Parts: sequence; structure tokens; C-alpha cells
Amino acid sequence: MADKSESTPGSPAPKDMSVNPDRVGIQMDVLDNIISDLNDNAELQKIFGVPVSRGLVVVADTNDLRIEDAGKKPLTEEQSKTFLKVLDEIIRANAI
Repeated sequence: MADKSESTPGSPAPKDMSVNPDRVGIQMDVLDNIISDLNDNAELQKIFGVPVSRGLVVVADTNDLRIEDAGKKPLTEEQSKTFLKVLDEIIRANAI
């Protein structure tokens, strides 16, 4: 019986998309889209400058990946609210 994890050259990767419940993952193309959308957002450019991604970090928090302010400059309460609102919209728009 052939190993289902192998694929022939030129064929798509196996479709075993099961996720270990002890790990969190995000496809790199989705992460790339999120970063592009963050960098293109005018509201976030006013807060973090250009590129926006230079002012953000991805952090691992237990079994969660989070995009957060890198803490390079203090944000006002209004800037924090705007950041979280836009971030939520962008992540939802890129959800698979």
C-alpha cells in the first residue's frame, strides 16, 4: 500500500489538513495577505507609519497566535481601539 503522504512531482500536496489540537497554525499565504492588508490600511498608516508591519509583531500566547503593537511608541486609547477594529476586520476578511 502506498504512503498517502507522498505526492508525485507536479501534483498537489496531500489534503490531510488535520490540525493537532495542541498547536496553532496559519497558512503562509493567508499571513502574507493579512500583512499586505495591514500595510495598505490608511488608518493604520497614520498610527504606525509606513510600512505598518514594522510597528507590529506576531506573538505566541499559549495556543494562540496574536498580532500586536510592537510597543515602539505609546498608543492612545483611540489609536488602540482603531487598531483592534481594523485588525479584526482584516483577519475576518482573510479567514478561510
